[in-house]
Amino acid sequence: MSKTKIFLSLAALFGLLWGVRAQENPWYVGLGGGTSFGQATFSSITEEGVRNWGIQGGVYGGYKFSRLISLEANFQYGRQSQFNRDCCPYWLSTDGEWKATQVLDKDGWYFKDLTVPTRWFKIGLQANFNLLSFIKDNDRWALDLSPQISAVNTQSTWKGNLSKGQGYHEKALAPNWHLGLGGQVGAAYAFNDLVKLGIYGGVTALTGKRFDMIPNKAHKTNLIWDAGLKLTFSFGKNKKKEAAARAAAEAAAAAEAARLAAEQAEREAAEAARLAAELAAREKAEREAAEREAAERAAKEKAEREAAEAAAAEAAKYYHGRFENVYFADNSYRLGAETAKLDEVVRILEQYPNTIVSLHGYASKSGNAAYNQLMTEKRVEAVKNYLVKKGIAESRISGSAGKGVDHGTKQSKEARRVEIVVEN
Repeated sequence: MSKTKIFLSLAALFGLLWGVRAQENPWYVGLGGGTSFGQATFSSITEEGVRNWGIQGGVYGGYKFSRLISLEANFQYGRQSQFNRDCCPYWLSTDGEWKATQVLDKDGWYFKDLTVPTRWFKIGLQANFNLLSFIKDNDRWALDLSPQISAVNTQSTWKGNLSKGQGYHEKALAPNWHLGLGGQVGAAYAFNDLVKLGIYGGVTALTGKRFDMIPNKAHKTNLIWDAGLKLTFSFGKNKKKEAAARAAAEAAAAAEAARLAAEQAEREAAEAARLAAELAAREKAEREAAEREAAERAAKEKAEREAAEAAAAEAAKYYHGRFENVYFADNSYRLGAETAKLDEVVRILEQYPNTIVSLHGYASKSGNAAYNQLMTEKRVEAVKNYLVKKGIAESRISGSAGKGVDHGTKQSKEARRVEIVVEN
């Protein structure tokens, strides 16, 4: 392309922008908020519809080059929850292993029992193009298309009932940074030259790992949607009083006009300097507040994460299940095939070294009370000796005693037993 064509193209572009140039002070700040949704492997919107309405909000500030174009920076914080979609009936272990079915010797969640709340914040830069700026004498309504690039930090937590029936459990995941590409569509109405209210909706596509950290290859999406209201404030003079200036210039003498123009220029320079200083101070205060908030949030998240890890480590030392009863033949305290149950008890007690048990022996109604009492004590002693022989410390077997006849059990074969009770 020749230099002449380049020059003419640039001149045409400048003429277009000048033709729709801004009539108000170009600086503005605002705040907005509303709802947010997420979709990665899990989604806030599933086949059942919207299962979670998240919340989000933020602040922004920018410069309006003309009625057509403005550029702004923004900070946004939000959170929402994601849920399994019907296409993904899988299982996830607490250490992040994904399987089509449950791994029996590990704890985890079925996808249908899992919820993934996500907290995120976004630092972005976006351009706004007002499609209604070409309408003559339209100073109130705006329809903006706003492409955006941003840095997005996400942190998700896995929450739900464990598949092995051990109750509710949650795992906070490490935060991740993403490059965000997307934009917004918005409409706004200016009540006056200083205040404007609008609605908007947008979407951000995240690069890198899916923010819910669910390791399922069935979905490639990694999106955050947001929608809500925006309130914008403009500063300074709204209109240049060109007609009044021309009347004053025509009525005044040349010397007086020069003096007035000089004074006006000095006042405008002072006003511009004051506004620039106020804006710089406001931006500095907002930046410092955002940094303090981010530091406080990071410290709180770290403390919560460490507390959860400590609680999980302490809970792992104790067994919270139940042991099978050991049954005996009539008029006998021999273990026989019941040692297989005791071997399982030994394995569990070795796995949970802080667990303490007690042994309670019972007999059937046949025979006299003294003999039955002696028989229950021998049965308890047989179970205790077997556990100790297999390496279980005797101090971990507390409160062992023969209880005599079990009058509440109708079946004799069920009455002739030793119960192994978890004490912690």
